[in-house]
Parts: sequence; C-alpha cells; structure tokens
Amino acid sequence: MPYSIEFQISGLVIVVVLCIVFFSKPRWKSLQNSIFRILLPLTLVELSMDIISVITVAERDHIPGWVNTLFAKGYIITMILWITGIVLYIFSNFIYQGISKRNIQFIKASYVLIIIPAAAGCVITVLAPLKYANYGREIYSYGIPSTYTYLFSVYCVVCSIIGWLINFRHLTFKRKIPMFAFTVMEGFAALLQMHFRTLLVIGFGTAVCIFIMYMTMENPDMDMIAKLNEANRRINNLLLNILPASIVAELKEKPSTFTEKYDNVTVAFVDIVDFTKMSSVVGAEKLVNILNSLFSEFDTLLDDYRIEKIKTIGDAYMVASGLPERYEDNCGEMLRFLIQAQRTITDFNKRHNTTLRTRIGVNCGPVVAGIIGRKKFIYDLWGSTVNFASRMESSGVPDRIQVSQEVYDLMQATYKFECRQEVEVKGFGNCPCYLLESVKKI
Repeated sequence: MPYSIEFQISGLVIVVVLCIVFFSKPRWKSLQNSIFRILLPLTLVELSMDIISVITVAERDHIPGWVNTLFAKGYIITMILWITGIVLYIFSNFIYQGISKRNIQFIKASYVLIIIPAAAGCVITVLAPLKYANYGREIYSYGIPSTYTYLFSVYCVVCSIIGWLINFRHLTFKRKIPMFAFTVMEGFAALLQMHFRTLLVIGFGTAVCIFIMYMTMENPDMDMIAKLNEANRRINNLLLNILPASIVAELKEKPSTFTEKYDNVTVAFVDIVDFTKMSSVVGAEKLVNILNSLFSEFDTLLDDYRIEKIKTIGDAYMVASGLPERYEDNCGEMLRFLIQAQRTITDFNKRHNTTLRTRIGVNCGPVVAGIIGRKKFIYDLWGSTVNFASRMESSGVPDRIQVSQEVYDLMQATYKFECRQEVEVKGFGNCPCYLLESVKKI
C-alpha cells in the first residue's frame, strides 16, 4: 500500500489508552467533562474510520465500492462532528471564567453558528457523491464533502481565535492551551499533508490534540472528592448538633461571632434532684450513663417541638423556644414539651428501674442570644430572663414545673396553676411563683 498509516495507528493507540484511563474512574460532572466524554470515543471512531477508509481506497480494486463509500463518508462525518466537539469544548473554557453576560451571549450564539454548519456538512456528505483522486495521489480529495470539511475546519479555527481574543484577559494559561492545540493541529497537519501526499498525519494530529486537552482538563480525583464530601457532611452534621441550623448557615456566609436581641423568648431548665448524692451511691460513671440515656430521649423528643436545645450544664438540661426563629405562642410550645418530658421521665424510670426526679423552672421575656469568643463556639443566651429561669428551677419543687409571673400571665387562660406563697429568689427578692398543673383548662 503506497500510503503510510503508521501515524493513524499511533494516534489510535493513544486514544485507546486515553479512553481506558478516562473511563476507568468517576469524573467530575462539569461541562468540560461532559463534552470530553463524547469527544473521546468520537475520536476513536474517527481514527478507525480514517484507517479503514485509507485501506479501502488503496485496495479499491479488490473491495466493493460501496464499502469504501461507507467508511469514507463515515470518516468525513465523524471528522465534522469531532471538529464541532472540539470547538464546543474550547468555548466551554470561556464560560467558566466569570465573563460578562454579553460574552456569554456571544458564546451561546457561537454554539448555534457552529452546530448549524456542522449539521449542513453531515447532510452534504451523505448526499454528495465522492470523487476519488487518482491512485497514488491525494487520498483525502473526496470532492465536495472533503472540500466542505476543510472550509468548515478553517471557519471553526477562526471562531475559536475570535472567542479566545475576546476572553483573553479572563483565561488562565491552561484554558488557552486547547485553542492553541486545535489551531496548530489543523494548520500544521494540513500543511504537512499538502507537501507529503502519502504521509497521512491528520488523524494523528487529532489524537495529539485530544491528548493535550486531557492533560489540561480540570480532572480532580472523584474518589477524593467523594471522601471530602463525606467529611464535609459529617462536619456539617456535627455543627448542626452544636448550633441551630439557621446559625450554621449564617456562620458559613459570615464566619464571625455575633449576638441578637429577642423580645419574647421562653427559657427552661430541667435539673436532676440530688444528683450529687446519687453519684456517691451508684457511682459517677453509671449515673452519667443513665443521665446520657435520659437526655438523649429528651433530644429525640425535641424533634416534635419547635424547641431549641441550648446546652447541658452538669445534670441540668437547658432549652429555649422562640429563637433563633421567632414565633408566637413559644411559651405554650415550651409547656407542652415540658409536660411530655415529665411523662418521658416517668416512663424512663419504669424501663430502667430508676428513681430519677427532676425540678423544672420556666421564665419568659427578652434575651440576648448568639455566639461570642473565638474558640469552641456555642450558641448561648444572656440576660435576667435566663437567670430568673434558672432560679425558678433551683427554688422549685421536685417533679413539678415552676413558672414565673410572666409565664403565668401568658398561660393562665390555657393551663391550671397552683399559686405558691412568695418565694425568695436569689438576686431577685421575694417573687410570686406558680406550679403548673398537667391538666389543660377546658
């Protein structure tokens, strides 16, 4: 055979290896990779068609004409599609650079200006007859389809250069390389083919071009990304266990400490009675395990209420309602939760054969909430409302919910309360206090 197809075979080997490497592991779902995922096997088909069409032309005396026509036209069509894919890939580099809306519109228009001539070229190739050159001369002189392909290639190179010049300042060096590779391949291979008729290098040029593009792609290891995503998910879940969801979202946007004032918040403390004495009897480790089980059940119970767990302080469980999202009837929501929490304690004692008792104190009013400091962030509350709620617990009655005058005023129409004699509250003097009855008023 008078034609040298070693370059095409070398290019085919390169592309086969690239296919194995590229498709052997998950890839980032970017526009670049989506186009390259189609472009790579298309290059494989184009090179295969190129080699077969060369053989069928050279051996046309022994091979039926329709076989050569099939592969020759198939090669031209795949070359047109390959050029189209390359240009779309090049323009995808421009889109990623945060360019102006005007340039994005230009790129979208360019996509149309590339795809329409490409479709026309495919139709022309199917309908127009092939005109073979004389044996031993230009093997790619296939008449109108071949001529159109060359013109289309030049047209695409010009479009790529225009887009590259418009976005030159926005492009990184790696994003400029694909346009260079395509231009050099088209120009150098065509000139070399023109001077050395039997040295077929265009197919090899496409393989080199696709290899250079692969080397300049943003191709992070997807296994590593999956591990990073899993790590981020765990970190996010950990943050959500420490801070309210809205606070986590705010910290992601503005990573700095902050506080916010709330005019109407209900705060409650749940404390285990005689916890220190119990630890000396059953042992601190066992008692802490029991406490962990009980507080974990409280945590699960919170899923059914619009209540925010603030923190645990030793054997005390602190919760608040009406923040970080403000809403009406946060006081009623808190009492409903605390009544259910008392039932949970009763059930817990039966299941674990324990005799845990609690004091619960509730107060409502203005607070300041937020995150302060620079290390070990915690969402916390400050103000006299919080302090008085703590005093309501410490001066309360075991197995009862003691509330302040403010809570009583808000909820007396809904719940029954038992009025206590004025209780001396540390730091606040003698104050009226009320014990909640678990029965709702009808």
